[in-house]
Amino acid sequence: MAQADPLIWGFASMFAWGTSDMLARYAALRLGSPAVALIVLGVGIAPPLVLGLSSYPSLEAIAGSDFIFLSAASGLLFSLGYVLFYRGLERGMVAIVSPLSASWLAVTTVLAAIFFHESIGLAKGGLISVVLLGILLISARDRSSASIEGIWYGLTAMVTFGVAFTLWKPIVAEVGPYIAVVSVRVVSTIILGSYLSLKRPVGANFGRGAVALVIAAAVLDSLGFITYNLGIEREDVSLIAPIAASYPVVTLALAWVLLRERVSRLQAAGIVVLLGAVVALGVVG
Repeated sequence: MAQADPLIWGFASMFAWGTSDMLARYAALRLGSPAVALIVLGVGIAPPLVLGLSSYPSLEAIAGSDFIFLSAASGLLFSLGYVLFYRGLERGMVAIVSPLSASWLAVTTVLAAIFFHESIGLAKGGLISVVLLGILLISARDRSSASIEGIWYGLTAMVTFGVAFTLWKPIVAEVGPYIAVVSVRVVSTIILGSYLSLKRPVGANFGRGAVALVIAAAVLDSLGFITYNLGIEREDVSLIAPIAASYPVVTLALAWVLLRERVSRLQAAGIVVLLGAVVALGVVG
């Protein structure tokens, strides 16, 4: 059972993130991606804060220079990554943006091996290469502007999230899985809110339906982080990250049913290759 627990947290994260992304896509069409990113980050503070009420870390841990630096760096990266990702869902194709952004696992796995001395091995190295092959196939441009924009936003979100997720391991080890989410989301919300207030007011049509969508997306997104952190608290990042990063399987299933998106055959092959490699990384972890 001890071996199965981390996997359960990984799959819970996968389903939470996959459903959240589809809800955020609909919300971004009504509210705009900056507003959705800000609300998702801000509202998402509540679930881990409530769950972490009985597990506050020591003042020494919170005041530590490493924790402050890592939280600030991760918060900055996540605020940028969320805007890029939601803009991609708003203007690009979900079938392209979602799997490309989920390839942050390849970046995280490599960085975890470099900085945390986690083993990659021949099998994982080969599967990471397959992930890159899938990215190349998806990047085979067709005539659709939505496809081209989706590729750009997906790749930039992939790199941003990949670096940000690498920083989660020491943050969780320092303050626990709940306060880690709270601290990084607070920083992200402050950074993004300050930037948007200086740049221009966030214009959005806050109807009841849009508000319900974005709140549901925020709660699910936050729960995805909590379950992800519970997993990496117990096992290596390189085991949990591939499972959690399989969330495009859920998002794409919803996109194909609800949006009836169409991609080229080469891009479809790339999506299958990429997601297959993601799932296989979880199996060999």
